[in-house]
Amino acid sequence: MTVKFKGVSSLRRQTLGIMLVLLVAFLVPAMASANTIGYVDFEFLFYAHPEYDAKNADLQVAAEELYLGMEEETAKLETQEEIDALVASDAWQELVANVELQFEQIEQQVRLDLVTFILDIIKTVAESSGIEVVLPESSIIYGGVNLTAPVIESMYGAYGISVPSSIRELIQ
Repeated sequence: MTVKFKGVSSLRRQTLGIMLVLLVAFLVPAMASANTIGYVDFEFLFYAHPEYDAKNADLQVAAEELYLGMEEETAKLETQEEIDALVASDAWQELVANVELQFEQIEQQVRLDLVTFILDIIKTVAESSGIEVVLPESSIIYGGVNLTAPVIESMYGAYGISVPSSIRELIQ
């Protein structure tokens, strides 16, 4: 014998109703906050930086200077035996390691300068657009606001120049 309690189905309806109200209460702010999430193509921003080519050229010059310094050391030697002895020596290994370290430090400083500038511009653009969170484009599956174009415009604007047409075509 089964016993039915009066009101069980109405309790289920109330529970479902409350769950629906809670679900809507949680989803509406989440959907509204989707407009406060932005994203950028950071790699594109890095390579499109107004000073990227100049900084890259500076890096090449630094590498050449370091290489020429090593060549000067070997030019002082007169015979192949002297060169072989130098290359086999600990002093040569230290020189090579020092040159590599200097190059890495220069490269890291160049990257740090570019990345810091880009992050500052992203923050400025996001704040002026009412964006609370900015993620890399590769992290976005759906929704959000693409800030890449406004960040490019702001980067070039900070230098007082307009965005080159080759870059402008890529961001449209």
